[in-house]
Amino acid sequence: MLQTIADDIWGQPCLAYHVQPSLEPETREALAQVQRSFVELWPEPLHVGPNAGLHVTIYPLVMVKGDFDKDAYWRSVAGPIRAILGELCTGHRPLELRFSRLKVTDTAVIATATEETGLIEAIRNRIVRDIPPPPGRKPIIYDLIHTTLARYQTHASVPDEVVERIESLPVSITAPVRQIRLVRETLFPCLVTDEIAAIPLTGR
Repeated sequence: MLQTIADDIWGQPCLAYHVQPSLEPETREALAQVQRSFVELWPEPLHVGPNAGLHVTIYPLVMVKGDFDKDAYWRSVAGPIRAILGELCTGHRPLELRFSRLKVTDTAVIATATEETGLIEAIRNRIVRDIPPPPGRKPIIYDLIHTTLARYQTHASVPDEVVERIESLPVSITAPVRQIRLVRETLFPCLVTDEIAAIPLTGR
């Protein structure tokens, strides 16, 4: 049995800053179709947001949860972050995120992807190396590219066969990425965001 953890901040105001790849409307709709393929199979209520909220986080510079001065921290790292993204992304060719499977975790149903050029890994590594984490925090080490398709409304025990059925659903989405973005999130989970900067991927 899978013991799920209910999301207790869905739809609430927040403040966070992220590095994200741009997703085309066609990609968001394809991911929404995958959402619809499993929603009816899940035995408990799910949080499923609108297409516009679907996103991939390359790195969460300022997490949603945290009691430090987020604005002050952001001001201290905004310049170096922009410099890193400018260095790594300028002249880089566009990416393709290839979503190929669903994974059920204790907090969400996600779709996982690969990216062949190594740009996402390079961005993550440089941020971990060069940007000090927020006060009292350790750097976040990511080894997965994913988008969250649904979160849980309840704490529940879900049978293994349900998990296995959902994880066996077919997923095959090739998502073009033509720019890397810095965004400010103000309604969780990325239901409302502001674009701070965007670096086009224009190389060949």
